[in-house]
Amino acid sequence: MEERDGFIVSIGCRKCGKCENVCLNGALYRINGFVNVDHQKCDLCMKCVKICPNKALVYME
Repeated sequence: MEERDGFIVSIGCRKCGKCENVCLNGALYRINGFVNVDHQKCDLCMKCVKICPNKALVYME
């Protein structure tokens, strides 16, 4: 398994849906409308971080 330097977390999701279907690996999922990240599937491409208008998806080292 590949070593990772960080991970993406969801902080303050406003349920806007902009990140819907942006992840090609299916790492994003919703619980009660709030986005969450499956770290096992995430390859840190940052597409979700870039598209989030509320800056709720954040890269953490």
